[in-house]
Amino acid sequence: MSVIFAVPMGILSDKFGRGKLIIFGYVLYSAIYFGFGRTDNKISVILLFVLYGLYSAATDGVQKALVSDLIDKNKRGTGLGIYNSLVGITLLPASLIAGVLYDNVNNSAPFYLSSAIALTAAVLMFLFYKKFSKVSQI
Repeated sequence: MSVIFAVPMGILSDKFGRGKLIIFGYVLYSAIYFGFGRTDNKISVILLFVLYGLYSAATDGVQKALVSDLIDKNKRGTGLGIYNSLVGITLLPASLIAGVLYDNVNNSAPFYLSSAIALTAAVLMFLFYKKFSKVSQI
């Protein structure tokens, strides 16, 4: 689904800035995961998955483009390698925490935690964007 949204998100990223689109994506992710935690309606779940495609398109490629923008031209491969390594390394503890919450709290808890973390990330990215957008266009 994110393939459908990828080109328009890339255009928006070039036009409005990568930071703004990433913040939008994190807020959208937060809303989607909160919705997953709240609903058991099949139509709502389908709509949330469509919106998840929009989130994915708004963040996946745009984050890599932002890393490429921030890293020296001669170090882009290294920068992208570090970025992808960190993303991969964080997936294991995230999955373990989600599994523990699912088993020991309830099936909505991992979604609520993910929603809260995404909203926190959006706020932190906003603060980062606000601070550094004066220096350079993110």
